[in-house]
Amino acid sequence: MMLKALRLEIVKVRDVHWGIQVILVILGILAAFFVSGWFIALSGGNPAEAFAAIFRGAFGEPRKVYDTLMRATPLIFTGLATVIAFRAKIWSIGQEGQLYAGAMLAYTLYRIFQPMLDRPLLLLVVVLGGFLGGGLLGLLAGWLKARFNVDIIISTVLLNYIVTTMLLFLLYDHKYWMGAETYYPRTDTITKDAWFPIIFEDARLHMGFLIAVGFAITVYWVLKRTPYGYDLRAMGSNPVATMFKGIDVNKLIMVTMFISGGLAGMAGSGEVFGVHHNVNMAVSAGYGYTGIIVAMVSELNPLVVILVSIFFGAIINGSVVMATQTGIHTSIIFVIQAFVLLAILISRALMSYRIRRVPHAG
Repeated sequence: MMLKALRLEIVKVRDVHWGIQVILVILGILAAFFVSGWFIALSGGNPAEAFAAIFRGAFGEPRKVYDTLMRATPLIFTGLATVIAFRAKIWSIGQEGQLYAGAMLAYTLYRIFQPMLDRPLLLLVVVLGGFLGGGLLGLLAGWLKARFNVDIIISTVLLNYIVTTMLLFLLYDHKYWMGAETYYPRTDTITKDAWFPIIFEDARLHMGFLIAVGFAITVYWVLKRTPYGYDLRAMGSNPVATMFKGIDVNKLIMVTMFISGGLAGMAGSGEVFGVHHNVNMAVSAGYGYTGIIVAMVSELNPLVVILVSIFFGAIINGSVVMATQTGIHTSIIFVIQAFVLLAILISRALMSYRIRRVPHAG
């Protein structure tokens, strides 16, 4: 009403120069850090010292850079999982549970096949186990949607809790997965023949990072160049038209949820066999949920997911140094992530719409 009184209207903008888009995104991120700094100041910290500590912790030396890339690896997988689902407007929130499901099945297959397989085949089994574990959980949610029209958001969120509760049950009993000589909820250490190879000596960056980058390129190609990618984008643009075109929407939903869940599941196997070398409840530091933010900030572009994951991996990795040097709790990273997402969404709205004066009639 106020806009009408001022003879103004909001109109959609079709083409925005790429330079303006970049400027708006940069300004949005700077604004997010400014507001986050205000929160740091409210907690009694010094924003400049906090952000400097984060940068040193993320990029201060080569080993810290490698650790940042290691932290980015599960985010690439869960970000890609989100891209695949959201491109079809399938609002899956199950990446966290799918990550744990991938870790669980990969570890189960490790226990079965470790005595009988050489290292290359064993590594292949645990990688495929991670994909299959997450994929089957995603497929279950897709089948519930296709068969009983169960809302994807509800089913995936509930499955997150079911999977983590199952893992807790297995880890808190010596009869199942709890280590024989520990009273902590974790398994025995995995034998070194199943550890993911390290890319650089004296670093923790493992082959999972290269696999994640390879999958990002593959997902980009699939979305742009294959019939499946076309069907996926078509369903995201207009589900009704997709159905009338003859595409089996239910089948597409199940296939998409299987692939999406599989990508998230590989994040789980990477954390177990590349970082922790055992299964525990700290396998995921909220990577499934952060992957959703990564995908949204990336505007569902698989290649941009790599860069945004490194950005968020830097915040996560640097927050440890920030906490030790400044005393600011690492939970501030969630505030930063939230404000970055909010800033990007506002920037996107500013790119898409503008206010103009309504011309006089006649």
